[in-house]
Amino acid sequence: DALQLVFGIIVVVLMLGLGAAMSPKDFKAALRMWKAPMVAVLCQFILMPLISFGLALGLGVTKEQGLSMLVVGCSPGGSTSNLFAYYSRADLPLSILATSLSTLLSVAFMPLCLFIYSGPFTDETVEIPLTSLVMPLSLVIVPVMMGMGIRHFSQKVALCMEKAASVLGTIFLLAALVMGVVSNYDLFTDHWKLWVASALLMPVGSTLGYVNARVAQLPPKACRTICLETGLQNSTLALTILAFSFGDTESFGAVSVFPLLYSLFLLIDGVLITILFRFLSRNEGIEDSGNNAEGKEKAEEPSEQKPQSRMSSEAKAESVVSEKEDSPDRNTSVAEHKPGHFASVV
Repeated sequence: DALQLVFGIIVVVLMLGLGAAMSPKDFKAALRMWKAPMVAVLCQFILMPLISFGLALGLGVTKEQGLSMLVVGCSPGGSTSNLFAYYSRADLPLSILATSLSTLLSVAFMPLCLFIYSGPFTDETVEIPLTSLVMPLSLVIVPVMMGMGIRHFSQKVALCMEKAASVLGTIFLLAALVMGVVSNYDLFTDHWKLWVASALLMPVGSTLGYVNARVAQLPPKACRTICLETGLQNSTLALTILAFSFGDTESFGAVSVFPLLYSLFLLIDGVLITILFRFLSRNEGIEDSGNNAEGKEKAEEPSEQKPQSRMSSEAKAESVVSEKEDSPDRNTSVAEHKPGHFASVV
């Protein structure tokens, strides 16, 4: 199918770029500093599927719509989070690492999450076969490994691949959104519940991710990173899985509405969160500079006391000299009684 082929190519290119941003050293660092990546992965595969499941039940959407919401909620983190992490002054290496880990672990966790939550939204006619997950998820693992291998041999080529994948992914999402609106205009305008769910999924997930990171007592930069990693899902992978699950154009048009709307609000919410985090990071910088200034003042206090002690010692020396000058006879008698000692001093 042409649609499946297009989505497959896009996913391969994006995952090549993601793998090109990683190296085995990054995974070794994750083992040493395990707390932040672990919190990010747990938020990704526990909070987001649960939030999407709750929204689908609470809003009372159809089975097709609920299943598409679950696929987005169970997807790993998207590479767009790396871009927002950079502009949010968050921990960019942690963002790339968390995205890569969640992508690799999605091979196991995504089918498990869909198995747990998809019951109310599946029947004989509406379901996601296991075979429909195998191909898209295999398109994730192999390119990521290839990208890491390319980075190992040539960092320049890996950097070019990473930038090209980011640009291609943004263009693809915008093109898919425009084409989806044009071809399914009535679906986009009639289903207000999907608009509400799309607008709420990322803010709710990001907020809970940030709260959990704070509870885990992670640094502010790591908290901002996990906030973005939790709320930003790989909607391209979700669309690919739906394309493999619903082959005919009409069925895919119905289930693709939510991922495309989510992609739209992803950009809007991501920009708003980035502006908020940049403001917070500026306040953190002011506090840090204030603490540094206090530290410098404390460090300068002993140095101000040293000149006073030096001046007092000099005053004592001057008083001794003046006493000697005032009593020349005493100095002379000392010299007469101990001529050798006086000569050695001179």
